[in-house]
Amino acid sequence: MKPDWFAGCWSLRWFAGSAWRECEAAAGDAPAAIASASAATAGLRYAPDGGAEVAAVCVKLPPGEHDCDGLYAVDVSVVSGGDGTIAGALLRMPLAPGLQCVWKPHLCPEPDMAIADRVFRSPAIVLEDERRLVALIPDLDALQPSGPLPHAMDYALPGHELVYGLCACEERGHVYYGLRPEPVAAERASFRFYLAEWNKPAGAARRDLRPVERFLWRQFARREMAERRTPPVPAALEPYMEHTYGWAFERWRDVAWQSFRLGGEEAGGVVFIVTARQKPGGGEEDRWREPRSLWNQAWFSSLRSAYGYRLWGVAKGRADWIARSELALTFALSAPQTNGLFPGYYVAGREGWSDGRWVESPPRRPAGHEAFVHLLDSSWTCYWLLKWYRDLKRDSRILPYVRRYVDTLLTLQRDDGGFPAWVRPDSLEASPALPESPETAAHAMLLCLLHELEPDDRYLPACTAAGAFLQERIVAEGRWEDFETYWSCAKEWQGRQCGVRDSRSGLYHQNTFGMYWCAEAFLALYGATGDPGYLDAGERVLAELSLYQQIWEPDFMAVPTLGGFGVMNADDEWNDARQSLFALTYRRYHLATGDESYRLRGLWAMKASFYMMYCPENPVVRALYERVHSHFDERDYGFHMENFNHHDGTARLGLGEFTIFDWGNGAACASLGEWLHGGDGAPPDGRNREQRGDAR
Repeated sequence: MKPDWFAGCWSLRWFAGSAWRECEAAAGDAPAAIASASAATAGLRYAPDGGAEVAAVCVKLPPGEHDCDGLYAVDVSVVSGGDGTIAGALLRMPLAPGLQCVWKPHLCPEPDMAIADRVFRSPAIVLEDERRLVALIPDLDALQPSGPLPHAMDYALPGHELVYGLCACEERGHVYYGLRPEPVAAERASFRFYLAEWNKPAGAARRDLRPVERFLWRQFARREMAERRTPPVPAALEPYMEHTYGWAFERWRDVAWQSFRLGGEEAGGVVFIVTARQKPGGGEEDRWREPRSLWNQAWFSSLRSAYGYRLWGVAKGRADWIARSELALTFALSAPQTNGLFPGYYVAGREGWSDGRWVESPPRRPAGHEAFVHLLDSSWTCYWLLKWYRDLKRDSRILPYVRRYVDTLLTLQRDDGGFPAWVRPDSLEASPALPESPETAAHAMLLCLLHELEPDDRYLPACTAAGAFLQERIVAEGRWEDFETYWSCAKEWQGRQCGVRDSRSGLYHQNTFGMYWCAEAFLALYGATGDPGYLDAGERVLAELSLYQQIWEPDFMAVPTLGGFGVMNADDEWNDARQSLFALTYRRYHLATGDESYRLRGLWAMKASFYMMYCPENPVVRALYERVHSHFDERDYGFHMENFNHHDGTARLGLGEFTIFDWGNGAACASLGEWLHGGDGAPPDGRNREQRGDAR
């Protein structure tokens, strides 16, 4: 039998010659595997042209083997025809009316697109109606080792059907996958997937993906993260920290570290971006990929990195690292405030830093927004200023600076609890760009932390209003749109418009960053109010974020992957640098709930944060760097591309050309420092904490 949430017969798309052909199930005897099976088994046979044969067997699995309300395994075997090749075989499964797609790992905005197995991180396609949640989940064991053809799947509103099968795909745009069937010499091939269903209790929230996340954890992730491999030990990652700071502050110091006078004070930080060709001594040190600049932005936070090297400086007795962190703090506090708002981007001029200038928003913004402050960047900077004040040193400049910003921020909150994304600091005019987004969660994070440090009757009501907005307008709708979704490497086009659902799935383009902010905001609200509903809301968001975590090591990837994260449902990077932030979020949820899966996910995310570093501890990645950048040697240990498979036109063999300290190695070290040496209140070992005080 097959699940009752399908309608009609399953059919086969078979590629032969130069075209796809539709094939209905053949009449006659069932496959031998079905003939002797119980009533819990159903099977279909297809006979495409040329003597090929495809048999599909659907088996209902016993309840004791899983925690689903129904679980089916579908096994499909493919036998080639007379020419001994297979090009494409896709099983088409029409769905019952009423089911709505609520999640899939990648969007396919054009008819011949598909979800390629190259974006199978925690793969599933999830649908629901009022009474049940259902999912198609690829069997990762059947993908390893790779067979003769890649796997592909999809859900499409036109036809209201699920599709799974074998077919090569090609990258299109930034970044989608189109079907590209090519004959492959193979007598046989096969694929396998699960069909899972869970009954929903009365009044259950929409888009609660926790059952799917739990299934993937128990079926695949736990085995990879806890049984087949020894979980990482954070202290064992310290050599990566040594490589990082040795690279930035010593071996590449003249390129990476920047210090200058700003507003009459000495300021500094690690420059925004450097490339492999800028290796000191090579003659191209001043050949910049982007303008020489320092950023305090939601991705590239000089202050967050400095928080890290101050933590490590105290832990390791490195007064020079602490001194550099003071220069980075001064840089952050030098951003001039207008009505409390301030810029996050300082760019060097023709003469260098001496004639540099502040720009309200860095160049990851909608067109025409140079004069608008991105509130997300400002709240993120103020959040790290408060963490500095709480965890490191009570610098007397911090609270007044943050208060001025927050006083204005509160006036910008709408009646629905949300905040605008971009605002002019002079007039406080709000831009119409990105009017509703999970960026609101970063403001809630800031307000909760400020309320912790100095309670104010204004802060908590603003936080709870933001929390309600996030639950109703973002989480329930899966509307994980932020600045990166449309104004970074991936741009808007006809099939990718801000605020517009994808016409072929009914889903929004979505990015993982918003899930992170929301999970953190709900945890902060739980801490501030004691309301367990916020913890529940946070775990719901964390389950969706977990569907972007890489829970296996596919053999088609050239680098380690376990524990790392992807970026969004329309891009295909692996091991992205955001995972160093996510690692601490999983750790905090483990501390709040005792859920061991969160601890293990966090540990592996922390380790994955260093996968892309050039150093002897990463022999496979080191060899890849030396193939792509043949001039690299031990002087370059610590160089760290922000992810794998980056699409900017410069990557070779999946490896990019640059390091962004504040989004790669420096950011990862900041998270590792928090894990080992404190943050979020009292450190595990008070001896590793600098004595607090008002003196600078």
